[in-house]
Amino acid sequence: MFRWFAFIIIVFIMYQGQKVLKSQLNRGIRNNNPLNIRISNNAWVGKVTPSQDKAFETFSNPKYGFRAATRLIRNYQNIYGLNTLSGIIRRWAPSHENDTTNYTQFVASNIGVAPNDTLNLYDDALMTRLVHAMSIMEVGRYYSMQDAAEGVALA
Repeated sequence: MFRWFAFIIIVFIMYQGQKVLKSQLNRGIRNNNPLNIRISNNAWVGKVTPSQDKAFETFSNPKYGFRAATRLIRNYQNIYGLNTLSGIIRRWAPSHENDTTNYTQFVASNIGVAPNDTLNLYDDALMTRLVHAMSIMEVGRYYSMQDAAEGVALA
């Protein structure tokens, strides 16, 4: 009897610890939203409705967050004609909220392009590196390149 009681106590403590750890994570990680996409009316694949966050989308899996980011960035090119890293980052992370220059330099050095190079946003390998590097700026080094690749492949 004591063994069962001890086992139940240990499981309960472990479960509570998992809840505490999850609540201490960065909001983009908690929301499975690696690039911190703001709430919108878009009917994203994998979108959790209502969002668990007042300002940012929540996705059921990080791959859907990477997918949504890929779609948004490609729309920056298709709708707004933005096809350089500088242009994309200025729109994604405006200077009134972010250090856009630092953000751009970090991503450029991580993906091996200059800030004003023309990018082929339909090159899945490039997009994977791009959204992965942007996720590091947004939420830290949490997601793998494989996580990013899964989302890009879904876009």
